[in-house]
Amino acid sequence: MQIEFVNHASVLMTHGQVGLLSDPWYSGPAFHKGWRLLVETPEDRIEDLLARVTHIWISHEHPDHFSIGFFKRWGDVIRQRGIKLLFQDIDDQRVAKFLRAQGMDLTELTFGKAHDLGSGVSVTCLKDEFYDSALSVRMGDSHVLNLNDCAVRTAERAREIRDAVGTCDILLTQFSYAAWKGGRENRDWREDAAQEKLNNIRIQAEVLEPKTVIPFASFVSFAHQRNAYLNDAANRPEDVIEAFQDAPFALCVMQPGDVTGGTVPPGQNAAAVAFWADHFDRAGRDLMTYDSVEEATLRASFATWRDRVFTNNSRPAMRLAQALSPIRVLQPVVVHLDDTGQSWRIDPPRGTLTKTDDPADLIMHSESLNFLFSNSFGFDTLGVNGTFEEARSGGFSRAARSISIENLNNLGIRFGPGLFLNPKIIGIFLERLRGVSAKMKRRDT
Repeated sequence: MQIEFVNHASVLMTHGQVGLLSDPWYSGPAFHKGWRLLVETPEDRIEDLLARVTHIWISHEHPDHFSIGFFKRWGDVIRQRGIKLLFQDIDDQRVAKFLRAQGMDLTELTFGKAHDLGSGVSVTCLKDEFYDSALSVRMGDSHVLNLNDCAVRTAERAREIRDAVGTCDILLTQFSYAAWKGGRENRDWREDAAQEKLNNIRIQAEVLEPKTVIPFASFVSFAHQRNAYLNDAANRPEDVIEAFQDAPFALCVMQPGDVTGGTVPPGQNAAAVAFWADHFDRAGRDLMTYDSVEEATLRASFATWRDRVFTNNSRPAMRLAQALSPIRVLQPVVVHLDDTGQSWRIDPPRGTLTKTDDPADLIMHSESLNFLFSNSFGFDTLGVNGTFEEARSGGFSRAARSISIENLNNLGIRFGPGLFLNPKIIGIFLERLRGVSAKMKRRDT
C-alpha cells in the first residue's frame, strides 16, 4: 500500500491493481473567486496520475473537493479509461446528476456499508454533519482513514467513527480553518480557530490511534482583496509539527509527489515545510477582484432566486415561520453593497427586494449578492469565502436564519405543511450559529 500526495485534499492510494484518487482539484479558483491553491498541478502530471487511477472518490460538493472544471477537462480520459467514481448516497442529487450527465460510471456509497474495489481493497463511507463525508479505506493489512474536512471536534464524535470502522493505521485530516472568521478586526477568533484545528487532530489521534497522521486539505489561501486578511492566523505545516513534536504518532508532512507507505522518510518533513513556506509566503500576491453588477441584473437574479425558493417551499409555511418561530427565522435582512452604495432589504416569505435606508446586517460587493441569488449554494459559498463583513452585531446570524434557506433545501429540508424539519440537522445548524454569535459578542466587548 502506498499513499502519494497530489494537492490540497487529493491523494492517490494504491494497492495491487487499485488506484484510488481523492478530491481532485488541481487548478483555478474556488468559492466565487475566494480561494486559490498554493500551487497548481501541471497537466502532464495529471495525465501521468490518471494513468494509474481506477477509482475517484469525491468527499462532498464543495468546489475544493468536487471540481467541475476537473471533470470537464479530463472527462474524456476518465471515460476512456473506465475510471469509476464514488460519491455518498444522499438525497441531494446535484453532484450525481452532473457526473451521470457527463457519461461517467458513478457508484453512490451507502453510509456505513463496505464496498469492495478489488485487489483486497474495500471502502466505507461515513456521513458527517450537513454534507461532508469521510472514507475508511482498507488496503490489505492497512487501514487508512480520510477525514478531509469532517468536523470531528470531540472525543464522543471520534468514538462514533471508531465504533463504525475501528482504529486506523494512517489518518488524513484537515489542519487549518477554511471559512469566514468574524471580520478584519477579529484576529482572536482566527487564532482560536487555528488552535481548534490542532486540538481536533489531537482528539482524533487519541481515539483513533493512528501510527501516522498526514495533515492535508488546507493547502490553500484566501485570495481575494476582500478576504486575504483571513490568512493572518492560518496554520502552516510547521505549526502542526511544533504542536505534535512529542506525539505518540509519526507526523508525515507531504508536498506534491511525496509517497509514503506509513513511515516518514528522513528529511521529508523538513523539505515539505520549506516547500510550503515558500508558497504560503507568495499567497498574498495577485489578489482577485469583483466587478460591479447593475441594478437590473441584480433584480433579475433575485427573481430567479425567489422562484427557486417558492418552488421548493410553501409560502404560507414560510410566512407562518416568520411570524411565529421562536428562533426568528426568515426575517427580513438588509445587505449594503459598498461598491454601489445601495442597501437592499430582502424578505424571503414575501419575495421582495427593496431599496432601504434601514441599518444593514451585512456589507458585501454587488457581485457577491448577485452570486448568492444566482446559485442555490450561494450563501454557503459566501460563508466560506468570507468576502463580506457584518454591519452590526448579530448580522451574520440573522442572515443565516433567513437567506440561507436554499442550504436547507439542498439537504432535503423544506418549509411545508407541518414544518417537518430534521431535528438533528437543525440542531447542528443552530449550534453553529450560537458559536458564531459567541465569537462576535466577544469581539464587541
